[in-house]
Amino acid sequence: MLPQTLTIPALHNVLRRGAASIPEITGELLARVSAKSDLHAFISIADEIPETGHTDAQPLSGVPLAIKDNINTGDLPTTAGTPALRGSRPAADAPVVARLRQAGAVTLGKTNLHELAFGTTNNNATFGAARNPHAPEHSAGGSSGGSAVAVAAGLASIALGTDTGGSVRIPASYCGIVGFRPTAGRWGNEGAVPLSPTRDTIGILANTVADAALVDAVVTGESSSATVNLTGLRLGVPRHGFYSELNPEVAARTESALGRLADAGAELVEMRVVDAHELSAQFGFPLVFHEVADALPRYLATLPAPYCHLTLADLAAQVSSPDVKAILDAILAEPTGEAVYLECLAGRGRLREAYAEAFQRSQVAALVYPTVPLPAPPLGDTDTTLHNGREVNLFLTSTRNTGPGSLAGMPSISLPNGHTAAGLPVGLSLEGPSGDDRQLLAVAAAAHTAINEERA
Repeated sequence: MLPQTLTIPALHNVLRRGAASIPEITGELLARVSAKSDLHAFISIADEIPETGHTDAQPLSGVPLAIKDNINTGDLPTTAGTPALRGSRPAADAPVVARLRQAGAVTLGKTNLHELAFGTTNNNATFGAARNPHAPEHSAGGSSGGSAVAVAAGLASIALGTDTGGSVRIPASYCGIVGFRPTAGRWGNEGAVPLSPTRDTIGILANTVADAALVDAVVTGESSSATVNLTGLRLGVPRHGFYSELNPEVAARTESALGRLADAGAELVEMRVVDAHELSAQFGFPLVFHEVADALPRYLATLPAPYCHLTLADLAAQVSSPDVKAILDAILAEPTGEAVYLECLAGRGRLREAYAEAFQRSQVAALVYPTVPLPAPPLGDTDTTLHNGREVNLFLTSTRNTGPGSLAGMPSISLPNGHTAAGLPVGLSLEGPSGDDRQLLAVAAAAHTAINEERA
């Protein structure tokens, strides 16, 4: 019997003790997947699992991997959660997938997502809504909802997701696990169904920061950072914007985490990223809308026939989720012009400068803020949800804190930060300077320990 929480060290301990073989482990996990099929974590399951043995020479030997179904795999379809690509089977693995497999990871299957990764609920009209393992009548978040469910429900040790505006970190927060978005471009986006090449990045969902850091090292080839001591470490608290209109229980959990970080010796510095939310709101959407109109057709052209002949209009005609269809229809009807796009790139540059200036001025190692202003909404909420006594736009509210850093291309990680009284997980994010991923992961590991330490 495997432990419910499948950390990589725990799994390797099972293999080293000879308590189970890799085929036995994957067989038990596939049985779990079948037993929990009502969570709608997976779109497809691997036809066969390689009969390999465990070796310490491979850092991910035998580690069960789930892959968001908008990341190419040569042995399974890549549907992007949309009907027009239901049978699409790309010619090869995405480079990130290839690296993880070369390191010994074993692919279990492809995970559910918000259709075309264009949303935050994972209410997919074709493949079903991914359900939160902590409360199945609530959202798992999106767009990488199935990947988060696979890890949180003990169906996989690690799962790949993609993050354009929060799509790894939002489901990580809702499902109570770790979600890491690397600096834009650091992992490469080759072989992933694109929305915005400027903003997109493949990322990882895991049970621990250590597991996420190991995957990052495998993907990038960078060695691990030294352990960070929180004593005297400066952490930025950007209350303006990032702490606005929080659900009371999210606010309470965040303040509790800040208190624990301070108790562990961290120096909390009140600071601000000037105009972060304003710049994100003004330039984030039009940038994506311009880029997807070019990038998605170019991806389609790389596919084997007949999928290589699909146009964006063909794709939109078959989209099943009303919110996604409305977006694509709007993009086709009123394309974002080149002049507006160039203005968006300039606005993104201003946002990147604002982040660089904030880090330089405050001399902090990372920003600390609640990942999402609210816990997981009810499963049926798609466009709006009840938040602090009023109906709000669900997409805009859920991406409020994850959007600015993703537009600027910053690395960010969501950590589990306890639960509400109803048992819904709450997430806490750390965001670091561009390119400082290994240091951010080291800080996150120390912070994760501090905020989850048992107190007498």
